[in-house]
Amino acid sequence: MSVESCDFPSVDPILQLLLLLSRLEISEDQQGKVQELCAQIDDWPEFIRQAQQRFVLPLVYRNLRRISVQGFPADCISKLRQECLSTVQRNLRIAAAQKKLRCELLVPLNIPHLFFKGPALAARYYGQPGLRSCRDIDLLVSQQHLVSLLEAMLQRDYRPYKPVGMRSDHVSLTFAVHSQPVITVISPEGIAIELHQCIDHNGKIYNTSDLLETAESFSWEVSSLSVMPTAELFVYLCFHHTRHRWSHLHWLADLDATQRHPEFDLLEVRACAARHNLSETVEACLEFYHACSMPEPWRNEELGKHGTALLEACLLNLQGGRDVELALRKDNATPDFAFAWQTTTGHRLACWVRSWTVLWRPSYSDYRSWPLPSGWQWLYWVTRPFRGLIKRLSYNGVPR
Repeated sequence: MSVESCDFPSVDPILQLLLLLSRLEISEDQQGKVQELCAQIDDWPEFIRQAQQRFVLPLVYRNLRRISVQGFPADCISKLRQECLSTVQRNLRIAAAQKKLRCELLVPLNIPHLFFKGPALAARYYGQPGLRSCRDIDLLVSQQHLVSLLEAMLQRDYRPYKPVGMRSDHVSLTFAVHSQPVITVISPEGIAIELHQCIDHNGKIYNTSDLLETAESFSWEVSSLSVMPTAELFVYLCFHHTRHRWSHLHWLADLDATQRHPEFDLLEVRACAARHNLSETVEACLEFYHACSMPEPWRNEELGKHGTALLEACLLNLQGGRDVELALRKDNATPDFAFAWQTTTGHRLACWVRSWTVLWRPSYSDYRSWPLPSGWQWLYWVTRPFRGLIKRLSYNGVPR
């Protein structure tokens, strides 16, 4: 059943409370509802587990301390504090790895780049990097600079992670860059770094060169980071988080944090959304965000059809877990859009055609199993269908 056609799932007090606490500031009206919901919770260890699982634990802890919730068990407060400290420590390690990458590689090599999501977003919009849980570093680099960056990284003890088995020689890295839209390496400190050539699936929505040219410098501590302008980032967050059907609560907090920033301008956001043909997506996200500031957002009569679709998808994902998220993703209109109303018939048709051509496109696994010099790599296109068939037969067994 599609998300659009289903009723709102029932929401337990723990999830209701987490929805309210997933923001930087809590109003007086919201505080009253928070106290009411806290009185209904009798399994605080489960509350802590869910806050951590949904990546909002540091924000939840800070808000609960500010509100001075009554009846919160002392041992749970201690546990919550310990988990927050662990999150802060990890965020600081990620931030240090990001700074090292910039200072030791990106700047010396004069590589145009920008950081998005993760610690860069936390530092600029949350005020305290430890308030937003981060798992990795996302870096946008153009294809023409990516091979030289990878060579320099692998020479400095960064380890290849994806594609699996990626070699460090120039021919191998060049093939990987042309066949893999995202390459993941692990820093010497054990931090995953995702190297993106574009921030959408096929570069039709966002132009990498334009993004790099319009990047801003954000001063952070004694250094600076190249990041998206606030309006551009907000539109991208709406686009990206909707694609994943709002399956994590810290994405809702991202909308709150960016809108509270002094540089946020709704007119600029709407103009940016129009340039990328994402106006309906952004307006739905704004509706969704404002509804979630209510104690029971599903009772908000001002929530439109598209905002309702986002709220339904969010609640289904949060209560169903990873399996539900993966099942719902199969219904996505295109690789970039979860819902048909976000896009056009022409875009969906182009994506359908591309889905068939991708089957013929060589992958890095082709190179790994049969490494060919650059001048002979056209053979991968010729042999790809047969190699795919052999691989499938060897994996599933020869049918009788």
